[in-house]
This record gives sequence, structure tokens and C-alpha cells, in this order.
Amino acid sequence: MEVSVHQAAKQLGEPVPYAWTGSVPAQSYGGGQLSFLGEAALQGTITGEKDAFRITGEASLVLDTRCARCNEPVQQPITFSFEERFLRAGMITPEDDAYPFQGDTVDLEQAFMDNLFLNLPMVSLCRPDCKGLCPVCGTNLNRSRCSCADQPQKSAFDALKALSFEK
Repeated sequence: MEVSVHQAAKQLGEPVPYAWTGSVPAQSYGGGQLSFLGEAALQGTITGEKDAFRITGEASLVLDTRCARCNEPVQQPITFSFEERFLRAGMITPEDDAYPFQGDTVDLEQAFMDNLFLNLPMVSLCRPDCKGLCPVCGTNLNRSRCSCADQPQKSAFDALKALSFEK
């Protein structure tokens, strides 16, 4: 995800547009794997400062995941905006909130991934009214109804119902 900052370095203070498209490899996240379909698109501006660049952008890609309720495949579009600062590699101090760069190109991969993880959905659903799976037999309740819902469920706490708390 490298973009050239050569033009922005010559025009300090003036935004210079950039665009990038490409595939995003599968990522480890939350004990699992995140996969993406097709290509990600990234576009925005690079603004040169004295020894730094401020890069803004709009990103879009498609998350290939599973529904959190019924486990069916889901292709979920994700879009997000970001703004990051990049400083020359030898000039970054612990107080700086910036990514390092060298030469005439900036590698946006780490900044892109950091912002992607911040913008991932908490849960992915195949549809907002997904009924999920039956907790007893595992039937997908979006497709059919099972007879488990008609039968009373036994619980480890059933014995507590028989207790009386009156004196």
C-alpha cells in the first residue's frame, strides 16, 4: 500500500490526491481469521509539512464473514475515513502520534489495518431480524421451525424454583 509523497513534498501545505486499489490479505483477529473479497479501494489526499505528511483517506472493502446468530456466510461492505500523520523514521519521539516513513514513499498498510480494526462491526448479521439457531437442536430458525421451542426446556436452575423463601 505504498503511495508516493514526492509531489506533496514539493507543494508543502497543499493537498495532493492519491488513490490505491489492491487486495488485502487475510488477517488474524480475535482468535480467528478475517478474509476480504475483491479489492480494497483507498483514496484521499497527502499534505506535506516540514518533515511530515498528513494523509487523509476514505477506504472501502468487503468483509467475508459469517452471521453471528445463524452462522450463514455474509459479505459485509465496510467503509471508513481516516487521518494519519507520517514522520521521517529518525525523527519520531515517544510523544509523537505518527507512523514512520523513509524516502519518497509512504507505506499505508499499518495505518490502514489499524483503522480497519477500529472500524470493524461488533457483530455481523445476515439480516437485522436473523432468528439464529435453535439452542437445542441447532436448526437454522430463518429456514424452518423446529419442535424444540414447543417443549419445556430443562435447566440446571429448575430445583431453585421449588425453594420457598417465605418465613
